[in-house]
Amino acid sequence: MRTYNETSLLRNMSIVPIVVFISFSIIMISIIINYHKQQLNREAIHIKDDYINIHKNIIKQEVLKIHNIIKFEYNENRTVYKLPEEKIKHYILELIGSIEYDKNGYIFIVDYDGNFLINIKQSLLSENQINLKDKDGTPVTKKIITTAKKGEGYISYIGISGTHDLETQKISYIKSFPHWNWAIGYGFHPSDIQKSIDTKVDNLDKEQHVYLLEMIMITVSITVILTIILMILSKNIENIFKNYKIKIKITEEKNKQKNEIIYHQSKMTVIGELLSLISHQWRQPLSQINSITLNMYLKQKNGSLNEDNLKKDIISIENTTQYLSQTIDDFSNFFVPETEAKVFLVNDSIKHCINIINPSISHINLELIFNSTHYVNGYITLFQQIVLSLVSNSIDIFNKKNICNPHIIINTYDKDKFTFVEISDNGGGIAQGNLSKIFDLYFSTKTHKKGSGLGLYIVKKIITQHFHGDIFATNFQDGVKFTIRIKSNDTK
Repeated sequence: MRTYNETSLLRNMSIVPIVVFISFSIIMISIIINYHKQQLNREAIHIKDDYINIHKNIIKQEVLKIHNIIKFEYNENRTVYKLPEEKIKHYILELIGSIEYDKNGYIFIVDYDGNFLINIKQSLLSENQINLKDKDGTPVTKKIITTAKKGEGYISYIGISGTHDLETQKISYIKSFPHWNWAIGYGFHPSDIQKSIDTKVDNLDKEQHVYLLEMIMITVSITVILTIILMILSKNIENIFKNYKIKIKITEEKNKQKNEIIYHQSKMTVIGELLSLISHQWRQPLSQINSITLNMYLKQKNGSLNEDNLKKDIISIENTTQYLSQTIDDFSNFFVPETEAKVFLVNDSIKHCINIINPSISHINLELIFNSTHYVNGYITLFQQIVLSLVSNSIDIFNKKNICNPHIIINTYDKDKFTFVEISDNGGGIAQGNLSKIFDLYFSTKTHKKGSGLGLYIVKKIITQHFHGDIFATNFQDGVKFTIRIKSNDTK
């Protein structure tokens, strides 16, 4: 019968990752949609700025062209034909006035006294316009003259009624002809190019819409695939756990011997500890995924999210997911019962065992000294159970005594055709009177609720019966050292 903690843990391992990935998918889709909208708005602004800059350059070239004509005619008529300046002015004004433009584009000339000499609106030519203002009160004529006196430049104002279909913003380029104190200008209305801007923005929107759909489909697909994988893996773990408990039950029914029952009780204790460690290990990756998605959301809110950051965060989430998957694989392999003994290196087995629980002991200074090169013969998972039990005992002592700088040393070496594994800590050691009892059945130095007295008893039983070796404990500096001795097998 499955205990409440086992059921709750297995259920959480199945449900929590799925909920996280579904939430991640929703947040990702929301971020992508908002990012698309913001990107489109930014592109629309850039497109409008580009169009305006292009037209600003066009009107500048028109003004420079007229300025060059005036300058040429002025020099030509004054030096070659010796015409009086008034006659030259009249000739140039007629020449410029004969140039045809479309209804929304035209050259205008005003002298520094405020008299328009050329303008599409005839009423402006009849009297002085020094005090002419647009509908917002901007002194248009004075602004033109001031800019001309500086040499040249752009100005902006509301177009004068009668010179354009609508009274909208107008941008003009002004250049001075200083010989006669003329201000030459040409302008355009940004509203006239809005249709072209809208067309280009619509085309861009269609392109980004296709890209948006692709990104959403990729995000949804990744989330669905990862969710399915997690469901399958979680189901496999549950089945392995269920099958393992069934096998234990069958073994208990077939064999009522005391030692076999004790062995399986100890194995279940180790499984419970490993489940607790795996649960602890999952918290950080799941928290990391949640942190990444929240960070992406905040970046999107403040406008700092870009495509590179988006791809980088998705890759980081995928890497974290692979780590979760690898943890499940390691966890599953630990449960697989071995049918026959194998030849293996104790170093590799210890590394694999440490990898399974590594995040749970990240706060502990773990020192690995691997000098053994010989193989041993036995059951790998049983050997890992030994290592896990001894390391777990050290962790319990650290927690119980609040050791400030917990330290575990695992040392392997070969001597006299034997392979030795030493596991020591700085947990304060064992009372001298208890050293001879710690491997006895049901003896425990822990409290009644936390200690079953099975761990070290089973450790010694596994080493003596399955590896034909031995284990003994000694107080070591400010802690305890467990020494395992197993006969080496030089042929792999």
